[in-house]
Amino acid sequence: MGEGDAMITQVPADQSATLPSALPPEQPKQPGRFSKIFGGIAAGALNIVAPGMGSVVGSFINRGGVDVTNMNEMLRQQQLMSMQMLAVQNRVQTQTQEFTTVSNLLKARHDGEMSAVHNFKS
Repeated sequence: MGEGDAMITQVPADQSATLPSALPPEQPKQPGRFSKIFGGIAAGALNIVAPGMGSVVGSFINRGGVDVTNMNEMLRQQQLMSMQMLAVQNRVQTQTQEFTTVSNLLKARHDGEMSAVHNFKS
């Protein structure tokens, strides 16, 4: 029964990979309008907290996945920005220490002068 029918005949396992698929090829998922807007807002908000990570999260929300090569570039940029931020913080700390030192010296000088004035009045 059905030995000559191609629809019923079993296909050997090694030939099954060469058969065309009955399903249409998968198209990449396109982000919806809401996803684009929400991804942009989330990316902007996260960039304030953790620079560079907002782009990763935004692209994940927009496309439903993260491109590895793009993510590596973003991580490299984040490291660079972190190093720049540390340099700025170090410079601000140094300036604060210098200001505090000068302020303390001027206060001591002023207190000494005021002490002399008060002693002169007495």
